[in-house]
Amino acid sequence: MKYPALKPIEIMKLPIRLENAITKLYTAYHSGELDAMNCEHCAVGSICNNDSAWDNLPIFQSTLKWGNYIQPCDYELELAEIVIKESGYSKEELQKVEIIFLTATDFKKGDKETQFKGLCAVVEYLCELDNVPNVMDYTKLFETENNQPKYVISL
Repeated sequence: MKYPALKPIEIMKLPIRLENAITKLYTAYHSGELDAMNCEHCAVGSICNNDSAWDNLPIFQSTLKWGNYIQPCDYELELAEIVIKESGYSKEELQKVEIIFLTATDFKKGDKETQFKGLCAVVEYLCELDNVPNVMDYTKLFETENNQPKYVISL
């Protein structure tokens, strides 16, 4: 169906770190591996290529307040720094991702709805970091003008 007077919604080019993070989170969510209580499969673990090395940094231990933190050796700290650098995000940005995800999922693996809630909260924050409109906001698709769709998707 053609709507000649409609404005197209353009698919924007995302910053590479954001595109990579969303792709990894999407894959984890749809493969059923997104898990708030597994450091390899939580939001940060997914963004960090399912490598748990990021969890060795004291900044994450103090955030999560697990209480049983054991100081990692220099090698583990270096590896954590490498894994985080490869993600494209800073330690502080990933710390905030972890807080957002755990809060949104109530610190549990939960069902798809719970995981989706956490995923949406994380993606919204990641978009804010790169000054990009929230890619999860699909409300424009449902805007109307004179009882007709106001926008169409332009691929």
